[in-house]
Amino acid sequence: MKKILKLSLVLIVVLIAINTRATGVKFSKVEKVSPKKMVTFALNDVNKANVSLYDANDQLLHTEKLYTLNLNPLKSEDKIVKTYDLNPLADGVYYLVAESKTKVVKYEIIVANETATIMSDPYSEVYKTVAVK
Repeated sequence: MKKILKLSLVLIVVLIAINTRATGVKFSKVEKVSPKKMVTFALNDVNKANVSLYDANDQLLHTEKLYTLNLNPLKSEDKIVKTYDLNPLADGVYYLVAESKTKVVKYEIIVANETATIMSDPYSEVYKTVAVK
């Protein structure tokens, strides 16, 4: 019984250390270029966002609401990570728009030659006005 208890304690400490190490990195986008027309992005310090994908003519192709899944109640850090498969899309320019409570950020995505590239700098970034009572 003592051996099981000691092993469980060691396992818990290792898992906490791995979790702390994995969540310590902050990034905006995970992948820039993918050979399978896949793009992955992350929104930091956001617990709810509306994400939309538009073509070059501003026609809405896809929209969804994303929420964080915080499995560790001791951490208040919020992050949304999402991967999109752009294989069905033809070559061209597309826009990924992420809207949170405080701002709207628009990224340009270029799909060409069986790859998808999301630009590192936002195409546009607009902060919303927040009324304080």
